[in-house]
Amino acid sequence: MICLNDQQFAQLEDKLKSEGIQRDGLYHDLLDHFYCLTSFYMEAGQSFETASKQAYQEIAPDGFSAIEQELNLFLTFNIQIRMNKVLYSTAFAAAFGQTMYLLFKTLHWPGGPAFLMMACASILCVVVPILVFKYIKGRAEFSLIKLIRFMAGIIAISLFSIGSALKIMHLPTANTQIVLGSGILALVFFPLYFYEQYQSEVESASKVPLAKA
Repeated sequence: MICLNDQQFAQLEDKLKSEGIQRDGLYHDLLDHFYCLTSFYMEAGQSFETASKQAYQEIAPDGFSAIEQELNLFLTFNIQIRMNKVLYSTAFAAAFGQTMYLLFKTLHWPGGPAFLMMACASILCVVVPILVFKYIKGRAEFSLIKLIRFMAGIIAISLFSIGSALKIMHLPTANTQIVLGSGILALVFFPLYFYEQYQSEVESASKVPLAKA
């Protein structure tokens, strides 16, 4: 295989740098492919300019930056999938723990508080941090009503979970936090949630074409 001289190699580097590749690993991989393919076409008898252009079109017909965008999208998608798996699994564990606590408490069986503590720990240590992270990543898409509803829900479930844990351990301020959490859910979160659902149904209905007589 033909080896490129320093000037030709610098031109390939400049081409990559001009497209603003941010990931070092991707930058070096693309440069390696660019170099090898250009050398291959030059060995076939093409000039450096023609070989580099053909190599560029073959590796990145839409530009090197498009490759990085696709990679970022792929990685973000995978992270979102993993995060959603953790979120829904933990939310299920929290709901299961709350349900078992109510069952054990109603039937006066031992072990109910352990289920409630599991539910509270799941909510506070996993569910709430993931929801906050998802908000930070997508806050630009939040309307004012959705933002208020989201923050009210986070605050309410946090207060309710902490209050429930304190209640089991017979610590002060438990009732206050449970009342505040329940009040925020009842007076802020649920009204806004059902209002959003109502608005969504109205908008969907308005888009349905009327049947001709």
